[in-house]
Amino acid sequence: MDKIIEGIFAVDKDHKQKLVLIQTLKPHLSKVDVVAGQKIISLCLDRLSDDTIPSVRSLSSHVLSIMFQAYPDRVITGLAQDEHNNREYIMLTSKLIIRSINRPDISFQEGKKIGEMLYNNKQLMFSATDIRTIIVQLHKSKHWFNNTSTWLETYFYYSGLTDQKFDVSEQSVFTSDQVSLVTILKLVASKLAVGDLSLAQGSILSNIKDRTIVETASQEFLTSLSDSDISKCFDNLLDLQTQGLVLSHWIVALMKCLSSKKRYMLVIQLSERIVESLLDNSTSCLSTDSLELSCQLLLLHQHSPFLFHRHFTRLLSMESEECVKKTMQSMMLKYPHFGRLYGKTRNTSMFPWFELQNMLANFNLTSNRGVGFNNMGNTCYFNSLIQAMWLSVPFQMDVIFNRVDSSILSELRRVFLNLSYSVRQSFSPDTLFHVVRPPWFAFGSQQDSAELLRHMFDLISSGSGSSGTQPANPLQEGLAGGRDLGSLESSKYRQYYTANKDVNTESQPSQIITKHFQGVQEVTIVCDTCGTASSKEEQFLFLSLPCGKEPTSLEALINRSLATEELNQENQYHCETCANKSDAIRKTTLNKMPNTFIFTINRFSYDKELKCRSKLLTKVQIPALLRFSSDSGSTFSIATTNTTDASKDVSYQLYGTVVHSGSTTESGHYYTYGVPSSYSSPSVLNHCLCFNDSRVTYVKEDLVNCPRGSMDTPYLLFYQQLPCELPPLDLEVGELSEILNSNLRWLQQQVQDPGANQTGSKFPEPPPKDDDDDKSEFYSRGCHSNDFAAGSSRFIY
Repeated sequence: MDKIIEGIFAVDKDHKQKLVLIQTLKPHLSKVDVVAGQKIISLCLDRLSDDTIPSVRSLSSHVLSIMFQAYPDRVITGLAQDEHNNREYIMLTSKLIIRSINRPDISFQEGKKIGEMLYNNKQLMFSATDIRTIIVQLHKSKHWFNNTSTWLETYFYYSGLTDQKFDVSEQSVFTSDQVSLVTILKLVASKLAVGDLSLAQGSILSNIKDRTIVETASQEFLTSLSDSDISKCFDNLLDLQTQGLVLSHWIVALMKCLSSKKRYMLVIQLSERIVESLLDNSTSCLSTDSLELSCQLLLLHQHSPFLFHRHFTRLLSMESEECVKKTMQSMMLKYPHFGRLYGKTRNTSMFPWFELQNMLANFNLTSNRGVGFNNMGNTCYFNSLIQAMWLSVPFQMDVIFNRVDSSILSELRRVFLNLSYSVRQSFSPDTLFHVVRPPWFAFGSQQDSAELLRHMFDLISSGSGSSGTQPANPLQEGLAGGRDLGSLESSKYRQYYTANKDVNTESQPSQIITKHFQGVQEVTIVCDTCGTASSKEEQFLFLSLPCGKEPTSLEALINRSLATEELNQENQYHCETCANKSDAIRKTTLNKMPNTFIFTINRFSYDKELKCRSKLLTKVQIPALLRFSSDSGSTFSIATTNTTDASKDVSYQLYGTVVHSGSTTESGHYYTYGVPSSYSSPSVLNHCLCFNDSRVTYVKEDLVNCPRGSMDTPYLLFYQQLPCELPPLDLEVGELSEILNSNLRWLQQQVQDPGANQTGSKFPEPPPKDDDDDKSEFYSRGCHSNDFAAGSSRFIY
């Protein structure tokens, strides 16, 4: 056979004739020796580049395919050395590469040449099955390539040509070292920039889970990308997520990155798009990761409740999932003003609110901590009180839902809605301040929060400020003025709310105060001389409890105020029956318990020697749960462990504490600790919020142990009667329009001017100096602040 081959090459014939003769020897070509074989291979390779005679190229390709059976590495080596762009070369090379890869005895040299061709020649043509074969082979053939980057680029290129998803466990080899990781991330970034990351490439990305790497890479991904490119990137990731990849950690990290660059409007649009895509299809079965991603974006979408409400019914159908249950409970606690929409779902056991803070902290994200008040000149006594009143959710909701003809309640309603829904860090409630400030309170000087509370209750109860006509609702100005809500257009969500037509939402101002804060106590005086008893019922809105110099507890102070008192000597009782002064016994009982019980701990004492008032820094132990028993059925007292019938007990949960900081009664600073009263339960009060004028911070401390400073003493205590039931009412959609429009304007403003003022659009600018700086001349009267970390913006991330 070798001599025949020699003869063919010796005769004077053209290349085509020689190839025809060689082809006739097809059954015997595998038996030729190396020299003859190399001659045939060289001839074929040489003619494969002949562009003038297609039939010669076709013959050459056919003969090389036959010779590959005997000399695969020589054929592959030759093809690698002489690359051509004609169809015969590309088709032959593609076919022989697959045949080589499928051979169990492929040599190292042959593999090197295959790797070289796969890396250099992107014109090779492979079927979907062939690409899968190549990817599987590349996974275990890193040694075919000169360096890691070349191998990864080749793998990444071919993985982009398939729509198949690979087992994530197979992909760890691609991120096992720093060089591999950097290379892969660069390749991913180039694909994401044009929204062209394939399923196989995405499976590599999904396996990169290290939080630091993900967040750092996310910053790099979005560098210099336009909004449209970023939108393509998220669409690409969302498409891969819906196909079963786990990419939620990347989506959240990219969202966080956008937020850090203050591209808030883009974050809103993208998060809405993702949630809509994942939750809108009621027939689809979401993966656990996609469901958790939807819940995370809903939790973090805190500038508006509408997205959550739009998908409330869909979420309700999946409430058995733990992440859905927690999300729904958290959002219902955050936005309690939609009771009709929530129905009985809201009455289930609530998810501890502080766990939401922990969940968001796992993603290094900022949660909705609350809105602060700017200090308008020693107004901390006012700020702390209004913030504590807002924490009383039943009262807050009554103020919001009742259309009362009262300028005080109308302005209080406006302030409460801004505290609930604004994304700004703080605003100045100056209108409310001027309405409720007693005329004897000098502006710019420190005053007593308890005295302000009494005066405010008197104003509301008396109906002061009534205009005779229904006041205009300032929150509807945004809708009436024609400003649209952008992606939060109210008409889009109007169908998800039910009007409150069959519920009476109007009541007199006095009824609101009576309903929530009024209790009744009975004072009975018994004359020692004639035994005549005189009783009188007195309404109260809060109890004032004097404390002494010895450490005590709130229960002891209450018992002391209800204890039997002897009236004698200079304090004798004038008995009408005896028509004379006589010794007597006075007894006070609680006959009706208020829904919200407020206590003031009076710490003022008069120093007769110095002839001035001083502040008592006595330690008073504050219980989280306060229980009153009613053994007689008509009067109440502090419950003891041997209460005969616990079913008659009335229990109260602590939800707020107004603290006075300072060593004297004439100066100092007020701030508030607490959580919204609908959040309160014994299991959640080891975390709370601190409202310190414009700063609202998250405190990992037990509410009953706050504050800790020696000069910081609880002054006003707020307790909510249990259980705390909220009215089944929904806010009208338009009523939030001004606030939500204001939120969007502020978020847009952050991109244009990151240092822009953060106060509300309808409220004045804050003072030019730091509102908590007691060292400034403006605040030299004594309103000072403890050293708290500055609160961050309440935006979703």
